[in-house]
Amino acid sequence: MPDNLKTGVTKHTSKELVLNKTYEEFARHYGFVIMLARVRSPRDKASVESSVNHVSTWITVALRNVKCLSIQEINQEFAKRLEELDQRPFTKREGSRWSAFREEKQFALSPLPAHPYVLSEWRRAKVQPDYHVSVRSMFYSVPFD
Repeated sequence: MPDNLKTGVTKHTSKELVLNKTYEEFARHYGFVIMLARVRSPRDKASVESSVNHVSTWITVALRNVKCLSIQEINQEFAKRLEELDQRPFTKREGSRWSAFREEKQFALSPLPAHPYVLSEWRRAKVQPDYHVSVRSMFYSVPFD
């Protein structure tokens, strides 16, 4: 349940929700539903934000003295620290984050589509009297009606 992010939501009122076309296509491609948090309703936000904060803080602190010379090295260090965090045992219950995921959530996941999402670009264009539209200085013909 994301916020009403400006890049993803064109208009959100009590009567109407208009999503950005690219955001809508992205959701359709990966098979998920966009359920936005209500405007000025902080309780609608998922508790996942505190978990994201915990993970990012934990990894940032763990890597504060590590020097990496390439993006691949940084990604390897992140993966290693994330693996450590996932395998750490819980303090108030049995298991770890990884075992909880395997037992409680993994069954509900669907496989990813065979092809990754290809970003589309949406534009409004005015049809000229000669039945052409201009996109990036290229002219394309359109049906006369």
